[in-house]
Amino acid sequence: MTSKLSVDTIQGVSQAGNITVQGEGTAETNLQQGLVKVWINYKTAATFVNNDSFNIASITDEGTGQILHNFTNAMANTIYSYVGMSNEFTATGSLTNKTSSTARQHSYNTSDAAADTTENSTVINGDLA
Repeated sequence: MTSKLSVDTIQGVSQAGNITVQGEGTAETNLQQGLVKVWINYKTAATFVNNDSFNIASITDEGTGQILHNFTNAMANTIYSYVGMSNEFTATGSLTNKTSSTARQHSYNTSDAAADTTENSTVINGDLA
């Protein structure tokens, strides 16, 4: 038997932002805590472009190997998890000047020099404001 649920909005009954999902075994997961809040795939080499993204209002080229991610919806604070990587170099990424509405990522080549790349990916987890 196949069931299908079609809704536009899911909201917790006791608290709007609190929906619990049954996980593996007896474990439970808070749905909102388990969702990625920001992600982006972008290019900084030759042509600067946002290939695809979620919750990114814009990206700003700040020089070789430097990009500023501007969020559509701000994070609740600056205590969020940020993972960024490049497809071209073994030495990549550092994060500076993190705010609730922006994150700045730097990419470096294997010689520790700032470098633009053909594909970068970033994922941010945490609480939205």
